[in-house]
Amino acid sequence: MHFQTRFVFKQSAIYGVGNVLTKLSGVILIPLYLNYINESEFGIVTLFETIFQFILMLSGLGVKGGFTRWYHEMENREQKRKLFFTTWSFNALTSLMAVLIVGLILQFFSSAIFKYELPNDLILYFLIGTFFRLMYDVPFYLLKLEQRAASQTWWLVLNITLMLGFTFYFLEYKKMGLKGIYLAQMIAHVLTFLAMIPLILNNIKIGFLRGVLKQLINYGFPLAVSNVLTTVLTLSDRHIINQYQNLDEVAGYSMAFKVANLVQMIVVASLVTSYSNYFFKTMHERDSMAFFARFTRLFVILITFGGLGIVLFSPEIIYVISSGSSFFQSSVVLIPVLMAGLIFSGLRQLLTLPLNMHKKTKRISLILILSAVVNIVGNFILVPEYGKMGASVSTVAAQLFGLIWIIVEVKRYESINLKLVKSFWLLVFWGVMVVIGMQTFAFDLPLGWLLKILVVLVFSAFMFLMGLITREDLQTAWRFFKK
Repeated sequence: MHFQTRFVFKQSAIYGVGNVLTKLSGVILIPLYLNYINESEFGIVTLFETIFQFILMLSGLGVKGGFTRWYHEMENREQKRKLFFTTWSFNALTSLMAVLIVGLILQFFSSAIFKYELPNDLILYFLIGTFFRLMYDVPFYLLKLEQRAASQTWWLVLNITLMLGFTFYFLEYKKMGLKGIYLAQMIAHVLTFLAMIPLILNNIKIGFLRGVLKQLINYGFPLAVSNVLTTVLTLSDRHIINQYQNLDEVAGYSMAFKVANLVQMIVVASLVTSYSNYFFKTMHERDSMAFFARFTRLFVILITFGGLGIVLFSPEIIYVISSGSSFFQSSVVLIPVLMAGLIFSGLRQLLTLPLNMHKKTKRISLILILSAVVNIVGNFILVPEYGKMGASVSTVAAQLFGLIWIIVEVKRYESINLKLVKSFWLLVFWGVMVVIGMQTFAFDLPLGWLLKILVVLVFSAFMFLMGLITREDLQTAWRFFKK
């Protein structure tokens, strides 16, 4: 089990590099954006991000999830290559349809959606860039499944470098504003796709597996439907804020979400990506679920540690990425609330793996949809009165609802000791440490940072006393870093 832990965390560390670079590029882009566009236009950028997420969920109709589930069960390399061709070509077709549908909607309703007049060429840049971004989505899935984390990270670096370079050029030298942002994205995604064509061709075997595709759709379509509805409903918070408040409120909420989302990008995405590939590869082995329980405990430790650290240093993070703008400092109070929601969301993502193993995708779909309904109802109730804080509270309630239901379902199919009581008290103490830690915001350096470090040490001691961190974990961590 020590070997399994080291292998998964080594892969996670490599994925983490890519995720950090992705997030770092976003951190670099925000102050660059804010030097050339105002806060309201930054709100438009965040609304476009929600539309991209909607198209991403719509593309493939769930076959990408099925591709992940079936890949390691194919008989040989030739069948795997045919599966890749089937998945990639089907994803390309559905992605084109999704982009065209959204394009038509934006053509006629962009003013109502954004409450802002958008030029047609800006929308065109966004749609073309989105399509080519989706064209290399399945190859990225393939690299993950083959546990080629380093290779995927290098492709990510290429895309990020192109994005940063062209964005700087069009904003600084061409003074193109919003148009420059999406023209840069379009060129970066087109060039990344063109560079990946040899990789795609090397892994393709012409042969459309219609029978397998039907299985992929049957498996993944319920998740696709729920993901689309979940994306529409959970990302609706920005649009509801825009309708009831204004684009400035959207910008403030989005800034807080981006900072809190660091834990999703650096910790959750890296660990879940690495482990999910390993989980499906080893799910039929005898000690698979025992390792799942161990990994879940380690996951809880890392996500709460990371969440606490980001909350404590959120004023400094916002100050840096907003270039010292006082406008965004009011968003600091939202981060602890959003962070709690992201912790619940991260745990839910990990705990869906056993349900995926048992092919309970319809139940997962139902949970996600009803969680999204809780979120949107909460938004309509709270946002008109409390603005972005109301949206934050609604998000936490929805994520907690989904997590509790997922835990109940997992316990029905697997006898796993998830240490729920200890995890509950850990989350309670995490909340206490967050409240105490936020009091340090009033202190200047270096006293403020010393107090924050003390809060982290107290939290670490609590986890050790609760038995969530063991001597064995410390020894494993020491061997991992030593190597």
